[in-house]
Amino acid sequence: MSNDRPLVLPSHEVLARLAREDPEALENLRRQLIDSYISSAPERMQLRLRQLQFRIDGIRITCRSPWAVNRKIHALMQEFLFRLKDKLQQFGELTQGNSALAASRPDSQDAPVRSARVIPLAPRSTDSRHTGRL
Repeated sequence: MSNDRPLVLPSHEVLARLAREDPEALENLRRQLIDSYISSAPERMQLRLRQLQFRIDGIRITCRSPWAVNRKIHALMQEFLFRLKDKLQQFGELTQGNSALAASRPDSQDAPVRSARVIPLAPRSTDSRHTGRL
């Protein structure tokens, strides 16, 4: 959008009035808000968001009732969340697998175990012969 100022969602009352009195203006506002939001997203995400909006618009066109639109869009979002959950689980398994792999390396098991005895150090008593120099 050429407008630098982001669009703000009008109040519920204004939207309800537009829906009753001027549905075309409501649809134009909806498109402007969506375009403004997508344009404000990072450039690397804009194509994906436009593709998602294309799918949502397709659902809105093909469904016969608002209830059916809502149900299908809900299912679409749920599908995305399940995919995200699967990807996060795969990532977790990979990272856990890497730490298990590192622990099972032969070089880490063959390395000598090092130990040391800790000697307690007491503060030196002040001695008249001691000047603090070595």
